[in-house]
Amino acid sequence: MKLPSFISKIFKPESTPPEPKMRQPRIGLALGCGGAKALVHMGVLKVLEDHDIPIHAVSGCSMGAYVGALWASGVSADKMIHLAAEMGDKDSFKKLADPAVPPIKGLFYGHKIKDHLEATIGNPKIEELDRNFIAIAANLENYQRVVFDSGNLLEAVHASCAMPGIIVPVEVNGVRCVDGGVVDPVPVNVLKKYTDVDYVIAISTTPTLHDLDSDEAVEAIVVEVAENEAESAGAWFKSKFSSLGKKYNPIAKGNMLDTLRRSLKASQIRIAHDACRKADVAVFPVCNDSAWDEYERYEHFISLGAKETLAVIDKIKTLTEPVEDHDEVKEKMEEPAIVEKVDQELDQELDPNSDQNKKEENEQKDEPKTLPSES
Repeated sequence: MKLPSFISKIFKPESTPPEPKMRQPRIGLALGCGGAKALVHMGVLKVLEDHDIPIHAVSGCSMGAYVGALWASGVSADKMIHLAAEMGDKDSFKKLADPAVPPIKGLFYGHKIKDHLEATIGNPKIEELDRNFIAIAANLENYQRVVFDSGNLLEAVHASCAMPGIIVPVEVNGVRCVDGGVVDPVPVNVLKKYTDVDYVIAISTTPTLHDLDSDEAVEAIVVEVAENEAESAGAWFKSKFSSLGKKYNPIAKGNMLDTLRRSLKASQIRIAHDACRKADVAVFPVCNDSAWDEYERYEHFISLGAKETLAVIDKIKTLTEPVEDHDEVKEKMEEPAIVEKVDQELDQELDPNSDQNKKEENEQKDEPKTLPSES
């Protein structure tokens, strides 16, 4: 007696599933904002290069976007450190300034910084870079995050670096954009949403909530930064307003731009905290005793970035272990037609009036009878 086909399928021994295919993990790197403090990213990248950590995609905002654009374009960490030394020179720093006259929308246009980047990497499109790259800016029209993952790289970085009150807002495709650190100071989520990374390493220069909880840390931030700002590479343009006196100087402590900058920092601390919690590894090369424009301290910042990355390098190395290729598994699992076919056959065999069963009955009637053999 022939068993119905659906029963034979049920009792048919299953074949052993193939071994899962493994691949190298795709690691993303989120570089936070911070002005001169974001030069720590160069120290981070130097350590990652020295330990052969493969980075698949990079995201950045503000100065993090600038450093990330260099690296995604194929500029090595050593070359970037050389560029940082040039920016650390006060005379070179002055050459990058292009004062906005009158200073209504900002103090500087930022075009010379854009030109400086172009002199290093040319004028490529984001989709043409050696690594996947995303720059973040803030949309002043709808207050949303602007994600630059294609198009003109120089415009994206210019918009991402437009610090409110300092750099005139940058218009891209009719949208006024400012510093990405306003909305996403450590862009972890964009890597998970817009790229195919498996893991994310976050680099944050923003003071942590632990720093806020410590009275000593808060005092150090206020007192030491105030002292160092007078010595910074950017002090020369502050001096342009000094003749106005504190009462009319917008940059003076407690006045308009100082209040704006500190207010932004207060909001960034909590946003950065939440972003870093979503990363697989977070590095905190935070320098509370420095000002945002102390580019002459580039060696200190780069050394700090390298030191903090080395402290977690073993944890970072665990992210490089092979992972299962879920993309291939997903393709194998997406076979609904086979399941549907089995279900149809099962319904046909249980239904005596089905077309298939009627066809089989007719075939049986037409079969020739086997006669008994003659002895």
